[in-house]
Amino acid sequence: MSKLIKTKLSIAIVIVAVVSLLVVPAAYAASTTGSFSALASPPTVDDIVVYSDAACTVPVDSSAGMTPLTEYWAKATVTSKNKLSYLSSVSATIYYDATAAHGLPGGANTQTCAILTWSSSGTTWAISSGSPSTWTIETADCSAPVSLNGKTGDFIFAFKPGKVATQTTGAAVWDAEGKATNKATPAQTGTHYYNDMAMYFYGEVTVTGVVDWGAVDLGLVYEDNPPNPQDVSNVNYIANGNYDENIKSGATWTGGVETVTLDESDPAGNPPAADGQFALKADDTATLASAVVVKTTASAIDQTGAITAEAGDDVTTNNLWLSLSAAGIAPETYTGAIYYEITNR
Repeated sequence: MSKLIKTKLSIAIVIVAVVSLLVVPAAYAASTTGSFSALASPPTVDDIVVYSDAACTVPVDSSAGMTPLTEYWAKATVTSKNKLSYLSSVSATIYYDATAAHGLPGGANTQTCAILTWSSSGTTWAISSGSPSTWTIETADCSAPVSLNGKTGDFIFAFKPGKVATQTTGAAVWDAEGKATNKATPAQTGTHYYNDMAMYFYGEVTVTGVVDWGAVDLGLVYEDNPPNPQDVSNVNYIANGNYDENIKSGATWTGGVETVTLDESDPAGNPPAADGQFALKADDTATLASAVVVKTTASAIDQTGAITAEAGDDVTTNNLWLSLSAAGIAPETYTGAIYYEITNR
């Protein structure tokens, strides 16, 4: 009796299991594609400052200006909502502003404008400053963000102003523009400005040639008669502002164990009164009447110099007249230094 009951129970369980399998629904799936186009966002230059130190802690301003051929650092902080990798270039334009009106100049120029550029193509650094130019971009000291996957980063341009970067006087200043450009078509840009920097005077002078009066008689006087005058073949002046052409001499000239001493008075065509002396006059127009007395301190030959091109101004007439005491000079060949100088006016 009990055996029959167990068999029926087993059959019932199997039937229930089969019914349960039959009520599970079938599964079906299908897909489509979603898309959108993100618009390019113009980059922004949040700040630009020119510094006198590589750590970018000491700003250049109207009281602590720039000196040509000295290194400076322009730091531009740039933001791109599309990420920095979407930038095509970042630039720092360093430019002369004659009236402090803060308007950009017409283009690169050795005296007034240098454009420093970082390009995302090859991550290269470049400078445009006219030609020929002594402006430089110091690529080894430049830096860009290590990763361009962020939205904000600093671009640091290391540079040296050229020899004739215009000296600031009066209301004139130097300014800087930071500019970022993205890869959109047409390109979108952002700018920021840093104003009112000073540029100090720079001057350079180069002398070509020597002066040799040859063998001369004691008592020689200033006159336009051989061996007077003698001429230095060329003096080249380079300056970024108004300048004077000056001259001076060593206090003594030496010949063997003998010396002669410079007479700084003006003998007015007569030889120095004291024994053992020499005297000099100089002019840059070959005119004795306008010549100046050469002293151990600077005498101005010309006071009309103005800012030059990179190549400078050549002065090819640099006449010198010699006068000697009538006695007290041993028969030796005497040599000494004659200095041509350039000073800010």
